[in-house]
Amino acid sequence: MATSWQQRFDTAKPTFSKVNDKKFADLEAGTSVLIPSPADIQAEIDSVGPKQQISFGELRKRLAERHLADGTCPVMCGMNLRIVAEVVFDALDAGVPTEHVTPVWNVIDPKSGLAQKLNGGSKRVTALRSSA
Repeated sequence: MATSWQQRFDTAKPTFSKVNDKKFADLEAGTSVLIPSPADIQAEIDSVGPKQQISFGELRKRLAERHLADGTCPVMCGMNLRIVAEVVFDALDAGVPTEHVTPVWNVIDPKSGLAQKLNGGSKRVTALRSSA
């Protein structure tokens, strides 16, 4: 049986940090790396403000600072941001008003690969950014 996005959100591992044993992406060996949960990503986006847009890089930076880590894993942050976004889009599709969901469109670049994977794609992210 397929797992829903909400089930993935609900059963995700909690946020944790680890020390990088080798360089990965923009994170040097020996640095503390945050592996954020979907819930922590959602909370960080909710703390930004409904009309303020931040980049994915800024989201990673804020998460690392909040959890006293040197950086945030870009892969796990992206994967868990997608879970948050899909849960939000499912809620919107069910009729929940935009003001009652996490404004993930303020973090997701409409030109990104992530936006293209989401239900409604880049056009939906652009439309939500315009209406917010």
